[in-house]
Amino acid sequence: MQNESIAIVGGGPVGLITAITLAKAGISVTMFNANLTSQDERVLALSYASFMQINELGIEFKKIATAIDTVHISHNGMGVSHIHNYDVNLEHLGFTVRYADLIAELNKKAQEFTNIKIIHTLVIRVIPDVNYTTIIVKNNDIEEIITTSLVILAEGGGINQSHIKYKTYDYEQIAIVTKITTELKHENIAYERFEVDGAMVLLPHDNDYVLIWSLNSELASLCLNKEFLLKKLQSLGFMKRFGKISLQHKIASFPLKFKVAEERVLQRVVLIGNSSQTVHPVSAQGLNLGLRDVRDLCELLINSNVDITKINGYNALRAKDVKYVSSFTHNLAKFLEHQNPIIKHCRGVGLMALSNCKFIQNKLTESLIFGV
Repeated sequence: MQNESIAIVGGGPVGLITAITLAKAGISVTMFNANLTSQDERVLALSYASFMQINELGIEFKKIATAIDTVHISHNGMGVSHIHNYDVNLEHLGFTVRYADLIAELNKKAQEFTNIKIIHTLVIRVIPDVNYTTIIVKNNDIEEIITTSLVILAEGGGINQSHIKYKTYDYEQIAIVTKITTELKHENIAYERFEVDGAMVLLPHDNDYVLIWSLNSELASLCLNKEFLLKKLQSLGFMKRFGKISLQHKIASFPLKFKVAEERVLQRVVLIGNSSQTVHPVSAQGLNLGLRDVRDLCELLINSNVDITKINGYNALRAKDVKYVSSFTHNLAKFLEHQNPIIKHCRGVGLMALSNCKFIQNKLTESLIFGV
């Protein structure tokens, strides 16, 4: 049996940023992760607030990222809205970055801190208790027990934690994800398109676009074929603005589900990031919401001198922001499911109204960038 003070389970961006933030404040942490050397090809969308949070850790983020300066939102039929970085007085609206590149930079930074201990092992269970939390890990088929004052459960969502209760919803959709090479340059513009078949997001990254398209299961299975997906995209009038397009990358897919924890603090276990909530990708808010979890939790721990008795305050800190963003993305995704002509018309009218009311549009943009 080993004893640790603060343990972080999950070594993705949320877990690593938590560890570095606490270590920078002089707090010792132990991180458990099965594999910190990721070759994950996913591309992440980060708001400008998330960029600033990472930049404050001393990470040269811009050298691995692509800026987003404009978001173009449109609806099949009618309705267009544009959001520019200068509308909200920011240098950029956000960035895209390859998951593996961000992990590599964060891992490099974590190595600079002697008060971060990284244990490469598989966590199979976390057992909360009033006085301490037990972590059970497995090494070469041998189970070991570790006790800790506090466990921060980050992207350790693969752990079977039956005692954590979630509000869930299955959108019965599959997200198709791939990279598209286009004839015309992206000029740092991201697109959110409400197509007949489902919401489509195009994010600028390097010289290409990352496509995230939410489709029903039947169509998604067909779109896993490159030739079919390319023909499907070429048939859309919206795609003609990009000139000639081609697919030279793998096509990935994942099911779309809503999941929000009913409680974010379970005795001496705190849920952050994907362990706390998973939201629809329609507005690319998942990781940004998780990084605001990190910000609020770290501020609480640092300001209270790691007084574990104050940890219940984290629930109240995160309640409003999580409810707002999760409800916004969930209701928007549900609204987009409807194919009724009247509802589709209302969506278009709503976009036109939003584009003509910059004050409301800018307030909404700021709330999604900085939280509420």
